Amino acid sequence: MNALFLDTATQFARHWHADSERAEIAEQLDGRRLYCSRYVECQYKAVLLNSAVALYNLLIRFEDLNRALRECERYQNKHIAQVSLTPAVQGRMQQIGHWLLECCDYEEQKLRLQDIIEDAWETMFNQGLEEPLVDQTGCLYAKGVPQAGVSGAYEPISLSCTLTNPPACKIGEFWANHGINLEALSTMGVDTIEAQPRDTAELEKVKSAAQQVRAAKGMCGKRCTVDLSDAIICLESTHCPETVAVHSINKKHFRPLCELFGIESEPKD
Repeated sequence: MNALFLDTATQFARHWHADSERAEIAEQLDGRRLYCSRYVECQYKAVLLNSAVALYNLLIRFEDLNRALRECERYQNKHIAQVSLTPAVQGRMQQIGHWLLECCDYEEQKLRLQDIIEDAWETMFNQGLEEPLVDQTGCLYAKGVPQAGVSGAYEPISLSCTLTNPPACKIGEFWANHGINLEALSTMGVDTIEAQPRDTAELEKVKSAAQQVRAAKGMCGKRCTVDLSDAIICLESTHCPETVAVHSINKKHFRPLCELFGIESEPKD
């Protein structure tokens, strides 16, 4: 198979992980036609942009990247970062920061971070992708662009997808079109899937979320952005103009779902 659909983890890792991992992913993607979706783009944008905004705001406050990376580990600095410094955000900040440490001085580091925040994130996301992006969900999770205030600090982008105030996206239409797959998720025999306990627990969350969606108890919020996100990505891959395999560095999460749907996944063991 000569075409791949890239999940969010692969999209991030191919630019931001360690050199050895980036090289390994580049080799796996080399010579293949690459596809992705608007839904994955929203996830990538939400994680990367707000982590970059938080790092930038700490950087201009302390004027030293190493100190900014230390300060991001202190949750109380969220008022400076203007982003909640969760473990996930801290991890992305460290990855971006280590990439920036390869640059020279504070001024260049600041300029490069600004470039990422303003438009380079999108250029990196779209690198090598076939156009247009698949868009079966009409995802609206990550809206707008960061705005710089008078102090020079950026305000984070708005992230909005809740059960009580669902966005006007197409996730309802998506699951209506994939009703058979939703049923398969809600009834899958998790105990028969060969997986580690942690991964089995994640699959149980997927199954429970699918049951809630089938019971019309809401399909937005965490059920869309977290619990069923991997399943959504797998199913979006079936809407490419050619047959593709789903590429994810989270093999243990994606492999069972791809097998359930009859979709090929990579990389292989």
